[in-house]
Amino acid sequence: MTSNSIKPIRWYLKKTARYGMCLATLPSKQLSLSSNQLTDSPVRVLTYHRFGDSERDPFCVGLNDFQAQMEWIANQNLVVSLTDIENFLAGKKDLPKNAVLVTVDDGHQSLYTNALPILKQYSIPAVAFITTSKIDSASQNNQFRNSDTTEAYLSWKEVEALAEAGVSIGSHAHTHRSLGKISMDEAHQEAVMSREAIEKNLGLKVTSFAYPFGTLADFNDSTTLILKQSGYKLAFTSQHGAINPKLDPLVLPRVKVEGGEPIWMFRLLVSGGLDEWRLIDSMLWRFQQSP
Repeated sequence: MTSNSIKPIRWYLKKTARYGMCLATLPSKQLSLSSNQLTDSPVRVLTYHRFGDSERDPFCVGLNDFQAQMEWIANQNLVVSLTDIENFLAGKKDLPKNAVLVTVDDGHQSLYTNALPILKQYSIPAVAFITTSKIDSASQNNQFRNSDTTEAYLSWKEVEALAEAGVSIGSHAHTHRSLGKISMDEAHQEAVMSREAIEKNLGLKVTSFAYPFGTLADFNDSTTLILKQSGYKLAFTSQHGAINPKLDPLVLPRVKVEGGEPIWMFRLLVSGGLDEWRLIDSMLWRFQQSP
């Protein structure tokens, strides 16, 4: 057990709910597939956070599990890039049904030490959304280490290595504050400072953003406008669901991949087994609120 572990009862209740929802959607999906009703070629964006061995830690996916997941989506030819998603939303490109984009939030070191070798092995064009004030914090006496986790953050050299290996780098704000809970001036600073920090350190243009926390309390029409004015083309929330060209590119859903779940569960969520979890997101968002 680590400091990131959650209580056993909470762990098993949530796993039961996730498994149950995935299994409950199977009949409807089989019916839709048999009647060819799925014409919008839904694609999904998967969200990861950390990688390693951490008991009852939903934000940490085991390496053997991650290896099996990346091998499966690579063998199924389901992997797409950030550019593919942008072109798909613009109506310029169709994508395979159930295609997936792999994203990793926060910028913890296990992305570089544990996940990157697997991403390279299967040529997965993932996206790393980093919180720029925390990059290089390991060399600053860990003063910015997240109180919710014992894992340190990346250095700029490691972020640069990720980019050189084909991982796209996006913004996860500058200080990981909820944009929906701060003033519009502060939200604008979060959006601009993080983009400028990445572009200054890596010499890369940044056009994608992932809302910190991403619940319904953490984004709204004003934050969307701020991101647009700050030069972002795509922004991702933590609301569950599939992506289609009808959606606002600055309020895109994702599907969270949790630790401690078998490969059959991963296969189901890739095909939409947790899309309806957005109902949980919409009903329980007050209990999911950011600090």
